[in-house]
Amino acid sequence: MTEGYSDPLPSPPTDGISSLTFSHFSTQSQTNILLASSWDGTVRQYAPGDDGMYAPRASQSAGGSPVLCSAYGVSTRYVYAGTLDGTLQEVDMEKGGSTTIGNHEKAISTVCSMSSTEEPWSSSLFGCIASGSWDGSVKLWDVRQPQHCKPVSEVSLGAKVFGMDWVDHTLMVCTSGRKIHMFDVRKAGDPDSFTISETVQRESSLKYQTRSCALFPNLEGYAIGSIEGRVGIDYMEDNNVTAAQGKKKYAFKCHRVDDTVYPVNAVAFHPTYGTFATGGCDGTVVVWDARLKKRLVALPRLATSVSALAFSKGADGGSLLAVAQSYTFEEGEKDHPSDQIFVRSMYDHEVKSKK
Repeated sequence: MTEGYSDPLPSPPTDGISSLTFSHFSTQSQTNILLASSWDGTVRQYAPGDDGMYAPRASQSAGGSPVLCSAYGVSTRYVYAGTLDGTLQEVDMEKGGSTTIGNHEKAISTVCSMSSTEEPWSSSLFGCIASGSWDGSVKLWDVRQPQHCKPVSEVSLGAKVFGMDWVDHTLMVCTSGRKIHMFDVRKAGDPDSFTISETVQRESSLKYQTRSCALFPNLEGYAIGSIEGRVGIDYMEDNNVTAAQGKKKYAFKCHRVDDTVYPVNAVAFHPTYGTFATGGCDGTVVVWDARLKKRLVALPRLATSVSALAFSKGADGGSLLAVAQSYTFEEGEKDHPSDQIFVRSMYDHEVKSKK
């Protein structure tokens, strides 16, 4: 057992862990099913037992190419995997098999589905998948439709997509060149349709390449992590409440050991409290209070890089934090500790703002 963590989940991926996400569905059988994608070409699910301990639920191939990202659609049966060969795969986690529903010209670096601050979730947005690629394009796919092999909307940003997040109607895309794009995916006059034809472009407040990003759950702003061991907090300029409160963007150093600087691989917001966790190549996970500009807790260091993070959702949203221990090759090819996934119970004092 790793100090500060429970035992790692059994049957972990056999190669680099590229993403983690919890299911967001309200039915008991589909709540907080953990989805993991890997460079071994698989997507895997882990489910909690009656004792709350997570165990393997399903493991399926996603077409044979390394999987760089994955997301849920409208249920836990079908998941959507972005691959190194540029295909977007729909994977049947119950019966096996995958179907190519679309493609990009280069690797799909990130896929995501909408999360929401409202319950029940908005029917006009629920069921859409966004994919971003190293070819510089972003595409939306409506997986509610029987024939969803063509994107319902797409845009070319002219720069590699490195990160993406989606809350309610706002889709955030981070690209090379330190650019940040904000899309309102609602289509005027048609609440059941999507579009990404218009964007507000901003520049990162950090000097170096963006590695990770996440929107505030209340859409007041966002957090970005860079390859240079810094996190930037920025606020939406068109948010009247934010402007009235005089909130200003800021940045801070993190994930550093003496003079060694490590990339910030993952950023994840607590869905209830609005605090956030970061994971870095230094092997640590740290929880921060953006409002008070304070560190809440630093978890014990893992054996190698933290490649992905995810807070649980549902009624007890944020009570669990999934952590991927997986070497991200920041120091090149070398022997490294095994890839592992931990699901850690989080106490209120570790994630709740200290007012």
